[in-house]
Amino acid sequence: MWLVLLLAAAPPEAARAYSLLSYVAGDYAAAVGASGEVISAQELDEQQIFAGDAAQDLRAAGAPDLASLAEQLGARIGDKAAPREVVPMAHALSERIAQRFQLAMLPRRPPDLRRGRALYRQACAACHGADGTPRVEHLELPTRPTAFSSRQEVARLSPQRIFAAVSFGVPGTAMPSFSGAIDENTMWDVAFAALLFAHPREEQVRGEEVARKLPRRPDWLQLAVRTDEQLRATLSHSPFPPQEREALISAIRSRWIDPPQRAAARAP
Repeated sequence: MWLVLLLAAAPPEAARAYSLLSYVAGDYAAAVGASGEVISAQELDEQQIFAGDAAQDLRAAGAPDLASLAEQLGARIGDKAAPREVVPMAHALSERIAQRFQLAMLPRRPPDLRRGRALYRQACAACHGADGTPRVEHLELPTRPTAFSSRQEVARLSPQRIFAAVSFGVPGTAMPSFSGAIDENTMWDVAFAALLFAHPREEQVRGEEVARKLPRRPDWLQLAVRTDEQLRATLSHSPFPPQEREALISAIRSRWIDPPQRAAARAP
């Protein structure tokens, strides 16, 4: 689900199963509430599809014991179990998969956000919108594409998860797999770049002033696996007021925009 470095000869199905279970861990709370109430029937259907597909992939990867655990997870999803039960199950299973198959899921180099934005315009804008806002009235899709311009929708997304969607596609939706069509480094570029739509340029510039007060920033490997929600939780213990925290996240996310783009961002 990432630069999937498959060490030894780990089957690709194992990486896909990891990706699917990470979706469950990240999104199940948007499908079912704390008391088992259904928040989104569509989201719940997707979670069941993900768990079922993960079980099939694990059997294909030669891990029937892990497949059985994925089926148990799918049963709990079908029972509308509370997130406090399902989310840890999904996390634990994905970690066992990574350990069993020695999956290293990180980018090889810092992101090239300029190239990522160019690819987004070519391959993603038709569905997700040139500005990160899908024009759903012009689309005939089974599910609504993610609005990358919405802070609420991207709050639980990391570049890692976006990379997974680009690499493997998303079952039950119109999101296809671009594996083989786009090289892994470029998929990472677009994964990092897509999150910038929720962080306006003027906020990125303002955040640079705040960032000077930091002893150090997270590096690109740390940001690859962190969501904005996680960054906000970390900053909640800082002395910065809420508005400065948002600007700081914008600056941290945009750090790898190249100099010409930074100049354009500062232009009136």
